[in-house]
Amino acid sequence: MERWAAALAVDRKYGAGADEFIAGRVKDLAIKGDEAGVMRWLAIADCLDALAAGGTIQ
Repeated sequence: MERWAAALAVDRKYGAGADEFIAGRVKDLAIKGDEAGVMRWLAIADCLDALAAGGTIQ
């Protein structure tokens, strides 16, 4: 549920720029070698994509 909340928060804050924001986070964390952080933000991106496609929080 935390990732869905994060996806909603990112969407509210960044709107159309949410994908770009997430891509930046993933890039920064990958450069730092934070694999867990990368995986977390990729999961948030998946939630954001599902919401954009009319999905529901599960």
